[in-house]
Amino acid sequence: MDFSAIFQLRTKKYWWLDVIFYFVISMLIATVLCYIIFIVKNVMQRKEIAETEFQLASVGTTEQRSNEKEVLSYQKKISDFSKLFKNHEFASNAFVFMEKQTMPNVWFKQFNLDRENAEIQLTGESDDMESFSRQVAGFEKNEYVSDVDLLNSNLGQSARVEFNLNLGLDQKIFNYISDSQNVSSETEPTEETTEQVQE
Repeated sequence: MDFSAIFQLRTKKYWWLDVIFYFVISMLIATVLCYIIFIVKNVMQRKEIAETEFQLASVGTTEQRSNEKEVLSYQKKISDFSKLFKNHEFASNAFVFMEKQTMPNVWFKQFNLDRENAEIQLTGESDDMESFSRQVAGFEKNEYVSDVDLLNSNLGQSARVEFNLNLGLDQKIFNYISDSQNVSSETEPTEETTEQVQE
């Protein structure tokens, strides 16, 4: 085996190897310099932020600062209450909707409300398969229901059809109570109209 070619590579110098070597060294030095500059800038900005926060904390009288804290606490309470109110609104609308859309021969034993996905998971039973299919068809035709998924249905021990349903609700469900109240208030006669009729 001829080892002369290997020895020639060791002894012979190639100019492009020097270029690559110096390029890699310069990139390494540039990376270290950038990292040091970044750390220095970060420290300086943190100092500026701390000074600005100190200046803001010293602005105003003690009464104004206490009022500001009180306002911030009220804002937090309002945001917490708004989340509760939205959950309550969805639950109220969903229950009123289910009350009006449930067929006479169908009972729901369990509700799971999912406000984020606007879904209702239902577990219930009906007198017979015809009542159950009418209930599902009613949900499918309803404008407030976007999707109906039948998870399972079977004949229970009491000769009733037991079922599990998932209802995907449209975002219009959040206006359901107000819409139904507007309709009922329009149809109900007011005191003025009843007095006019009596005259």
